[in-house]
This record gives sequence, C-alpha cells and structure tokens, in this order.
Amino acid sequence: MYDTLLKPSILKVKLNNLNTKEAIEFLPPKIGEWIRNNSVREQLNLRNDVKDNAKAVQLRSEGKKMFHPNVKRYFEAIKLYNESIAFSEKGSTERALAYVNRSNICLKMQRFEDCLENIRLARESNYPGEKLNQREKEAKNALAKARNKNASSSKASPDVVEEPELSYPAKENAPQVANCLELRKNEEYGRHVVTTRKQKVGDVMMIERPFVTVLKDSFRYVRCDFCHRERLFTLIPCEGCTMAMYCSEECLSKAYNKYHRYECGLLRDLWEVFEEVPLIAIRMIAIAITTFDNNPEALKDHLDVLDESNVNGFTMDWNKATQQDIFNTVHVLTTNQEQRHSMFVAFYIFNATILLLH
Repeated sequence: MYDTLLKPSILKVKLNNLNTKEAIEFLPPKIGEWIRNNSVREQLNLRNDVKDNAKAVQLRSEGKKMFHPNVKRYFEAIKLYNESIAFSEKGSTERALAYVNRSNICLKMQRFEDCLENIRLARESNYPGEKLNQREKEAKNALAKARNKNASSSKASPDVVEEPELSYPAKENAPQVANCLELRKNEEYGRHVVTTRKQKVGDVMMIERPFVTVLKDSFRYVRCDFCHRERLFTLIPCEGCTMAMYCSEECLSKAYNKYHRYECGLLRDLWEVFEEVPLIAIRMIAIAITTFDNNPEALKDHLDVLDESNVNGFTMDWNKATQQDIFNTVHVLTTNQEQRHSMFVAFYIFNATILLLH
C-alpha cells in the first residue's frame, strides 16, 4: 500500500517542493481517490466490532486449557476468560460461564473477595444461583478466617503506593508545579522551561496527570481502560465493543461520558491499522468535544477566537481553571509540524482519510 499510494504521492510533494501546508492541501484528494477506488477495507481487515458468542466460547475453551491441573497457567487463563467476557453478549450463558470459570481461579489463588465478586457477576448474567452456593460458602468462610488472622497478626498492611510530593514549595497559582520553574521563549530554544534554583538528581519538580491516556494493547484484558489500574480478576466489559474493559461501573460510565462514546465502534479498526499515537490523537479530540458539551461547533468557535499567545500554563490560575482552560494549555503545545518529513504527513493524512471514509 505504501509503494502504490503513499510513495508516489510523497515523490510528487518533493518534486514540486511543497511545504507542509501545501502538502496537506495536495495529498488528501489524491489519497481519498485512491482509497475509494481500491478495496482498502478488505486489505486492512476492517470490520464492525460486534459481540460474538461463538468467539467467546472459543476463548473460554482456550482458557480452560490454561487452567488444567497439568498446566496451571492461571494468569493466561484469566486473560482468555476476560477476552471471552468482552466478546460475549450481555446476559448470555457464555458470559455467565466465563465469570464462573474466573471465580474458580480466584478461589484456587485464594483471592476470596474476587471470587465472590465473580459469583455475583455470574448470577447477574442469569447463571443458576444454587450451583454456586457451595463455592460462595467456601469463599466466605475462607475470607472470614483470613480477616481474623490478619486482625490478630502484627504484620503491616499491604504496601500502598505513595503519591509523590514536590521537592520545593509549589506556585500559588499552580499547585502541581514547583515555584522555581519558569516558562520562557527565545529564538535559540523556542518555548522552554528553566529553573531558577540548582536541582539535585531525583528532585520532583512537577506532578501532573496527563490530559489523555491510552492503554497499551497488551494490557487490554488486564487493566481498566479508564483508570488503568490492574484489575485482572474482576474486569467488566463495555457492551458496545470487544476492546474495552473496566474495573467498575463507575469507571465504565466515566469513560463513556468522557471519550468512549465517540471511539467505541472504532477501537477495533484503530488498533488494526494504527499504533498508540494516532489513538491518543483521536481520544484527545473526543475529550475536547466532550469538554465543550459534546458540541463540535462550539469547539470550533472557541478555537477560532482563541488567542494562543495568551495561553500560559505557568501563569494560569489552576485553582480556578475550567476544563476548557486546561484544554487550551494542551491545544497550544508545539506540534513541530513544519519540521515533519513528508512521509509522516502523508501517513497521517492517510490515517485521517481512512477514518473519514470507513
């Protein structure tokens, strides 16, 4: 596809000495015409992402092989059961059985609370309750014994991940930034950050949550797609696709409202064609639209009048910042688009055109 489409287009860009802006105007019609005249959907294996109980049965069967007493590869089994849950239809026997299988592994691994959670989920998926009564009783008894033992033990509680702290006082207007950092701009370095104080290795200068994140593909059935916590034993699926799983109904709801409503039907094809960076860009756009009350026109109107020269994340009052203010600080980040090779420009236009036409 590169040799038949992108390479000739890139050569024309070079021969005509087009700059990035001119290339962006020149390439989309060429790429769009090529995509419309060729079976790109078939070549890229693009298809609708729908629940598939037959696939769920196959995955659960593979999981049972990993769980076999002669194999005991429990983590591989759990991941396959999770994928089976993601592919299964809501309320189906296939989903209920995957929850039951997951509860069995949890019991074997002495994860009694997780075992009980999976029993609850199995019953919600219409699995006959009486068949799980014995396992539920066993898990509850074991959990009670474990809690009594821990209560009488002098051992410390499990390690808790400590939140980092700034090594220096924070800026009054930006509690996530040390007060010795300043944003500057000059011809030599462009926009850059400097410190007004000598630092030591290991000093924490800034603590900030990213505006957008994307879970790596290898963690899809291991971590929550929203908070990214590892909840391998109790993940629940999105009901609209087979690609996203969550640690709770709360995270599922937050993800849907923040970005997933726009990407749900696209995720499978996005992972088929792209890597993480285009996915981050697409989720960024979804979050931006949500930030403006799910109104793309409001987002466009905002950007049309935004004075980017006045947006400064170091001088803005983060204590009073709205989501739109925070979006502005991300929007004005340097793209270096003029410095990108024409091959990358063509590739990004190709990606965007695929999304538009398919």
